[in-house]
Amino acid sequence: MPAGESNVDPIHLERVREMLFDSAAEGLVLVDRTGAIRMLNPRLLELFGYDNGELLGRPIEDLLPGTFRKAHTEHRKSFNAHPAKRHMGRGRDLFGLRKDGTTFPVEVGLNHFEVGNELYVMGLVTDITERHKAQEALQRNTAELEKRVEERTAELAKGAHAVEAAYQREKELNALKSRFVSMASHEFRTPLSTIMGSADLIARYTEGPGNEKVHKHVQRIRTKVRDLTSILNDFLSFERISQGDLPSEPEELDIVHLCIGLMEEMRGMAKAGQALEYDHRSDDRTIIIDRGMLLNSITNLVTNAIKYSPEGNPVLLSTRLERNTLRVQVVDHGIGIPEADQAHLFEPFFRAQNALTIQGTGLGLHLVKRYLDLMGGSLTYTSTPGQGSTFTMLIPGKTRPHEDPSAH
Repeated sequence: MPAGESNVDPIHLERVREMLFDSAAEGLVLVDRTGAIRMLNPRLLELFGYDNGELLGRPIEDLLPGTFRKAHTEHRKSFNAHPAKRHMGRGRDLFGLRKDGTTFPVEVGLNHFEVGNELYVMGLVTDITERHKAQEALQRNTAELEKRVEERTAELAKGAHAVEAAYQREKELNALKSRFVSMASHEFRTPLSTIMGSADLIARYTEGPGNEKVHKHVQRIRTKVRDLTSILNDFLSFERISQGDLPSEPEELDIVHLCIGLMEEMRGMAKAGQALEYDHRSDDRTIIIDRGMLLNSITNLVTNAIKYSPEGNPVLLSTRLERNTLRVQVVDHGIGIPEADQAHLFEPFFRAQNALTIQGTGLGLHLVKRYLDLMGGSLTYTSTPGQGSTFTMLIPGKTRPHEDPSAH
């Protein structure tokens, strides 16, 4: 048998073609040059609701809604002039008209061929109702989503505006607070200095026997002036640290000289029989460190030890220089810190339950912790209620290198 030829019966092939045409899942329609329907399959009749034989010979425009018919006639003439494979309904809405007058969205694929110099056009008609519903649902959902996004965006913009307004208000309040704290500290310091000076003069003018009561009251005035000064210093330091306005300024210090002077100044705060002891436990005594932060940190720890220790109980301050690190320890035998309060010890304005009746701002330990953070140091403690507390500071610094005696 020559190549390209088939031994299949032509009648059998024709039957296969008819079955393919009749059983196609999409509507098939064949029209001539005039647009008259010449062939169609059962699926097309089903789509448009017609019975067999009702559409043969009728113009294809009968399957289109009235609004499409005139335009379709022009499109058909244009297609006949330049026939080509194409799709109709993609990118725009195209509808079919059923026999009962209802319409449904369709997509049409066109192909053409000639038989005996006669042009025929075959249309493949697909019902896209479900696709159309899905697209409409998608459009509705998209529109709803866009609406919600717009509403949410407006809410966020409104919220952002409120936050910005609150932020600006907070800045103004912080600036006002800073000015007030600075002004109050300055304005209070002047009369406090005057009171302290007057108390010193009274003490001098009343020296000698017979004025013990006067001396007692003078000492009480001095103590309260120191308390007020300490409170002012705490608030001013707290404000400066909160505003980030407290840079570290290291300088060379003699630790022993600094601590001896400090302890002498604080003896006036000590209670009856309360000894303030100092011990330096290394040969080195000079280090480069921030003087103000160190002095305030030691002062706060020693002040707390004095306040929270009963009469007759000593307070010990010890220092040591080890490998460019200053170790400062303050030991007392006072009331200690309840275990339940220890987790909050360094929070600003926090007062332990057993210290509520003792004067204080609750800022001391918080400030010490912040000072040490700025100096790159650490603060640890041990405390037992009723037995006392030990606070230890480790602060990095720079010490002078040791000189080799053999070099001289």
